[in-house]
This record gives sequence, C-alpha cells and structure tokens, in this order.
Amino acid sequence: MPHPNDTPAVSQSQHKTQMIACALCQSPGPVHYRVRSNLIKNWTLICPQCWLRVERQPGYQYGGTRKASRRQRKC
Repeated sequence: MPHPNDTPAVSQSQHKTQMIACALCQSPGPVHYRVRSNLIKNWTLICPQCWLRVERQPGYQYGGTRKASRRQRKC
C-alpha cells in the first residue's frame, strides 16, 4: 500500500505548464478569470475570450485571475 508522502514531486517547469480548461468553451490555457453572474451562479474559471461575453451579463462579479505560471503547489 503506498504511503501518502510517496507522491511524486512536481518540478518547477511542470507546474508552469499546467493548464486547465475553460468552464464554458473547454479550451485550455494558462490564464483564467474567476467570475460569476446572474446566469453563472457559482464561481467559475473562464478563459479571456469567454470573459469578454460574461463581463456584460447582469450581476457580473470578478473574483481574481488564475495564472498557471504563478501558481504554487504543495507537494
């Protein structure tokens, strides 16, 4: 049985390239915006292209920017 501390370490170059998919269009990318609106009730990570549409929705709220190159992961 593996021990919880036996997880492989993530190198600096690996987590710089980790990308997630946009919640709306599913395109991967290094930058996503955390937003919600009257149509998107929960906080959601979206790409810059989808953000241009969402920012005009009623009740729009911006919750921060997620950048893969600045994200620190605990190993």
